[in-house]
Amino acid sequence: MSVSLLKHQKMALAWMLSKENSSHCLGGILADDQGLGKTISTIALMQKERVKQSRFMTSGSYCTTSVLSIDDDDDVVIVMDKKELKAEPLNKLHDSTQLDVANSLKFSDRQSGTVTDCVEPRKKTRAKPSVSTLGPKIRPAAGTLVVCPASVLRQWANELSAKVMEGAKLSVLVYHGGSRTRDPNELAKYDVVVTTYMTVANEVPKENSDDDKKDSEMSGICPELCVGGKRKRPKKMQSKAKKKNKSSNSDGGPLARVRWFRVVLDEAQTIKNYRTQVSRACRGLRAERRWCLSGTPIQNKIDDLYSYFCFLKYEPYSKFSSFKYMIKDQISKDSVRGYKKLQAILRIVLLRRTKETLIDGEPILKLPAKTIQLSKIYFTPEERAFYLTLEEGSRQKFKAYDAAGTIKENYANILVLLLRLRQACDHPLLFKGQESDLIDNNSIEMAKQLPKETVTDLLEKLERGPAICSICSDPPEDAVVATCGHVFCYQCVHDSLTGDVHVCPYPFCGKKLSVRSVFTAAVLKLSILPKLEIDKKTSCSTVDDEASSICDSSYISSKIREAVGILKSIIKTRAITMGDDTTESIPSEEAPVKAIVFSQWTGMLDLMELSLNSNNIQFRRLDGAMCLNLREKGVNEFQTDPEVRVMLMSLKAGNLGLNMVAASHVIMLDPWWNPYAEDQAVDRAHRIGQTCPVTVSRFTVKDTVEDRILALQEKKRTMVQSAFGEDGSSGNATRLTVEDLRYLFMV
Repeated sequence: MSVSLLKHQKMALAWMLSKENSSHCLGGILADDQGLGKTISTIALMQKERVKQSRFMTSGSYCTTSVLSIDDDDDVVIVMDKKELKAEPLNKLHDSTQLDVANSLKFSDRQSGTVTDCVEPRKKTRAKPSVSTLGPKIRPAAGTLVVCPASVLRQWANELSAKVMEGAKLSVLVYHGGSRTRDPNELAKYDVVVTTYMTVANEVPKENSDDDKKDSEMSGICPELCVGGKRKRPKKMQSKAKKKNKSSNSDGGPLARVRWFRVVLDEAQTIKNYRTQVSRACRGLRAERRWCLSGTPIQNKIDDLYSYFCFLKYEPYSKFSSFKYMIKDQISKDSVRGYKKLQAILRIVLLRRTKETLIDGEPILKLPAKTIQLSKIYFTPEERAFYLTLEEGSRQKFKAYDAAGTIKENYANILVLLLRLRQACDHPLLFKGQESDLIDNNSIEMAKQLPKETVTDLLEKLERGPAICSICSDPPEDAVVATCGHVFCYQCVHDSLTGDVHVCPYPFCGKKLSVRSVFTAAVLKLSILPKLEIDKKTSCSTVDDEASSICDSSYISSKIREAVGILKSIIKTRAITMGDDTTESIPSEEAPVKAIVFSQWTGMLDLMELSLNSNNIQFRRLDGAMCLNLREKGVNEFQTDPEVRVMLMSLKAGNLGLNMVAASHVIMLDPWWNPYAEDQAVDRAHRIGQTCPVTVSRFTVKDTVEDRILALQEKKRTMVQSAFGEDGSSGNATRLTVEDLRYLFMV
């Protein structure tokens, strides 16, 4: 390694080595806080086990039957040519691949020993002719696969290059985009392959990830959305399925047609919902060793852990019936005792340290101070009148659901009511839903070609249907609907639209999609009303005409005015940096103060842009609609250009994996249900490498739904702390309960 590991990183490496060489569950969950160096520890693991990985890639001798049993093709004897089994001498590996931390970690001989013998090629074997061995397939043995969000794809490649010494460089392939290889053997040539979650979802077929349909059927789960074991089908159905699979290339893409030595899921909370296609696809990857890296493994509820257990093959908890009986039911019966049992279960497979953790009485990491300021924003009279009218209408709708006893049945619709209240706290224009930035002339023309009945039906799904994104399972932000009728957040579905495999990400849909076959409500309205005028029956007409001006883009809302005021004040100051080895101020060269501004809605970022431009404040932007090259360019310019003082980021695209230590001020324009998503966003700046104190400004509008969201955030923190044993209290918060909803609507 070109950098020295910190003490806690060495401890993480030792733990990861012990897990990979254990007899049960080869891998685990590294759940250190954001900014503690999970990436560095993982790269060190790759280097330490490089010899074993090379042997695996050369001979495949490390593949175990239990791990590969999910693949029916691995049960047959493979006919291979000797050339394909020819091994390269392992003594060609550079000596520097061995990490210089063995003394401090006291590795066993088996862990730290070197191998210098050549691997004997296996003799050519042939399968006896049978029906089951017609056309056997060769699955190459590959190295380590890193799956990460698109926003940190390049960063992983850069870290793999920068953190390894020249003589021990790992060969790295960034597997992304339309020009990527279609040959699985090509993947096996690299030590590390880095790809995105959406690419995995597009390439791993459903058949590989259906592990336990029978078990989940017993647990009351839809069999198409379950994991854990295979449901046997009648022979006639099996024969028909084989013919169908053969013709439809059911093996999937190259990622699914190799056996990996190790699979690492970075920002593993991406698969927290085990029902999603992304989660199912990651479980379907063939691998001997599996790792989840996440600073927030539990975000919403205890069920988040189930998806990790399935991916890790952590038995018996990887079966839903066992997970429910041994974990969920125990917490429901007795939360204190149940959480203690969960802590014991997690202790085997999870390592978690926070920035407050002490090692030998010393802080795990010496970082500059972080100050969090809760800024209470006050509405103008016009904004207050607009909000109160909207709030009263939403409250009446909720009361109607409550009186009819249909709150649970209308849960998605109620979340939309809350979404509108939250948007109104930022800027009334967001509530109008014009989404002008998403309107595309090609999409309008495509929509015009659809039957009017179809357009009306799609529009109804967006405006009245159960508004839940089929990817993230949250109320959609900048909602779009596909021609197949499935609703998504625009950012969530964007990766699948810009790749080369245009398939609907909704489980079991499989309909081909393109950028032009996904529509916003504005596009659908324009397609059926060519001479569409602005609808006078929007929310703005529900208040006085004097207040209708606040729904215009030229109106500067109270939050935007406060944010611009903070930015103007910090831009006038200069920061005094501090040394890396102490938290005491040491005079150093002055650096420009920079800030990151987060919002959940790209529409709010658009409005911020207008104000920044009018105040001559240079900025860059990062959101999910941007391609990787533009994202990387914007981040680099923000980090290096002293004239660029502000970075605008969407919470979804910018809270994962990015290193933004050039910023010493963070502004959160709006609160999110999950407090840990906000924490991750803040940790883009407050992490290893930061030399200045970090100030966080969290905006909430007084006497609105945002005040009540803050109280619910604390409830979620209590639940997560109880699960990890980080707090003496106990809690059982999951998603918003009926009581939570009544509290939010003040009913």
